[in-house]
Amino acid sequence: MRRQNRKEEYHSLVEFEFNDFLDPKALISELIAKIGDLAKNKEFDTFAIGFSWPKISEEELLELKKSVQYKLIAEIESKYDKKVDFEAYGAYFLVDFNKKEVLLRLKSLFVKGNYCKFSRKIAQTTHFCRRCRGKGCNGCTNGLESEESVEQLLALVFLPELAAMQLKFHGAGREDVDVLMLGKGRPFIVEILQPEIRSLDLEKLCEKVNKKFEGKISINSLEIVPKSEVAIVKNNVHEKIYLAIVSCESMIEIKKLVLNKKINVSQRTPERVEKRRADLVREKWVTLLKTNPINEKEFELELKTAHGTYVKEFISGDNERSTPSISSMLEVKCVCKQLDVLEIC
Repeated sequence: MRRQNRKEEYHSLVEFEFNDFLDPKALISELIAKIGDLAKNKEFDTFAIGFSWPKISEEELLELKKSVQYKLIAEIESKYDKKVDFEAYGAYFLVDFNKKEVLLRLKSLFVKGNYCKFSRKIAQTTHFCRRCRGKGCNGCTNGLESEESVEQLLALVFLPELAAMQLKFHGAGREDVDVLMLGKGRPFIVEILQPEIRSLDLEKLCEKVNKKFEGKISINSLEIVPKSEVAIVKNNVHEKIYLAIVSCESMIEIKKLVLNKKINVSQRTPERVEKRRADLVREKWVTLLKTNPINEKEFELELKTAHGTYVKEFISGDNERSTPSISSMLEVKCVCKQLDVLEIC
C-alpha cells in the first residue's frame, strides 16, 4: 500500500514563528491561537495532542516538556471546552517544533448500512481500467472500468454533507457490474476521512441518497459504528439467493434439474478471473429452488448458494472447471444470460 504523505495524513496545518523556548507562556499563547485556527468550524468533543520536539539538550528538552505539554492541554480544555482523550479522540493535533507547524488530523467516521443496485452498468467500487491503467482507451470510460460505482455515488452525497476529504468503501463481498443487488441489500461500511461535521441525521442522509439516485441505487439501515466493524463486515460469510435467466444451445428437459437438494460443487478459479486470482479448486454447494420456463431454450432459475460461489460458472460449467453444472445436468451447453442477487441471507 502506498504510504500517505503528510498532506494526505493530516487535514490541515498552520505555521508558527516562535523561537524563544525560555518564554513558555508566550509560546503556549501562540500555540493556543494556532490550534484555535485549525479547530474553527470542526465538530469534535475530544482531542489528543502529540509533539515533535526540537533538537536541544536533554536538560532544555525536559524543561520545555514540563513547562509546555501539560499546560497546553489544560489551556485547550479550558479555552475551547474540549476534553483530552488519548484513546477515543475526535481530533489529533501535532505540534512540530522542528518544522514550526501545528497539524490537525480528524478521526474517521464509519457509517454502516445496506445498499441495493438497480443498474447493470454500475460497479460496486471505482476501478481503473486494467488495460490502460486509467489513461483512457477504447475499452473503458475515461480510464475507469465503469462510468459509475456505488462508492462514487455515495461520495457525491456523503462528502459535502460531512465536509470531508475522502470516502473509502468496504463491502460484504461484491457482485459483478452487470448483476443487480435486490432485496434488503448488501451490507457495507463507508469510512469518511477527515470529516469536519460529525453530527448526522442518518435518516435524512439516506433519503437524500435514495432521491438523488433513484433507479440507480438505494441505501437503508444506516448507523454509526466503530472501526472494528469493518473487519466483521468484510469477513462475514453469507449464503445468497439468486435469480438467473439461463439460455441453452438447444431444447431442454427442465425436469432433469432436481430441486431443493443440496449439490456439492467443485469450482476451479474461473477463466475470466484467473489472471488476478490464485488458481485453486474451491468446494461449494448450491441448492436449486425454483425453475420457470420462458421458452423452449430459456428458463428462470432461482438458487441458493454458499458464500463465494461463482454462479455464472456453475451454470455454464466454464469448460469443465465447475462440476457439476447446469450444462452437465441438462446435457446441453448453457450460459447465464442475466443474474440478480435476490437476498443475502
